[in-house]
Amino acid sequence: MFLKYVLAGAAILLMVFSCRRKPEILKSPPGYDFSKAIKDPLDLKLREISGIAWDHVKNEFAVICDERGRVYFLDKESKAIVKDADFEEKGDYEEIVYVNSVPYILRSDGIITKCNIDSAGNFSGSELGKLDIPKGVDFESMYYDPGRKALIIVCKNCGIDEKKKVSAFAFYLDSTGFDTNPVYQIDVDAVHKLAPKESSRLEPSAASIHPVLQKLFIVSAGSNQLVITDLNGKVEGVHVLAAELFPQAEGICFKQSGEMYISNEGGTGKASLLRFIYTKR
Repeated sequence: MFLKYVLAGAAILLMVFSCRRKPEILKSPPGYDFSKAIKDPLDLKLREISGIAWDHVKNEFAVICDERGRVYFLDKESKAIVKDADFEEKGDYEEIVYVNSVPYILRSDGIITKCNIDSAGNFSGSELGKLDIPKGVDFESMYYDPGRKALIIVCKNCGIDEKKKVSAFAFYLDSTGFDTNPVYQIDVDAVHKLAPKESSRLEPSAASIHPVLQKLFIVSAGSNQLVITDLNGKVEGVHVLAAELFPQAEGICFKQSGEMYISNEGGTGKASLLRFIYTKR
């Protein structure tokens, strides 16, 4: 009788283990290993971090936060705040980009502000322009494309896309300003087809050109994805951002070596900055 119970118990355990889901294996982007993230918690002042940039000339990080017209500069090693400066009044600021060591800030309504820094180090902001297209806009992503000599802003939700495309617009720094025709459009269906698992629609929250691969890396917090395209928006790869590591990815930047940094908003706790070493293949 005892043997009967032992065999029955073993059979039940075998059924339980056999029914368990196999661990999910998520593929990292080329040259990176998401399992080897180096994580730095950030100051509580940066809990709502919405954009991050690396200035390879001054060797420093600059970040912005939602609703604050202020730039924070971080120590390159400890990631502690070393200084900050106001550039504008409060607003929904979503992205910061360096061009020749000059910071440019994107507001969610499509306004780009240039940060002017005088000889004494004082900051002031000057509005360069606002994208004026029909049906409403919502932006969180901006990057510099040296080939086009333009700042590129990528729609999170723009009415003209009708959920089928993700449009990008160029702001030319040579005084031409905004072109109201999309410089390219990302095919949402192409993202779905290449995605390893089903998710919500791509809603870019940050973007940056990989300095070695010359590919565009787009982070989407809403769909938990990292989408890789060529510089004309053609989708080449889609990777899952696991929620445990990327609870709310809102920023991305690279060092010249290809070292990648992705920032996460903190929610009710501390924000974080993740570092990923790049290995050429």
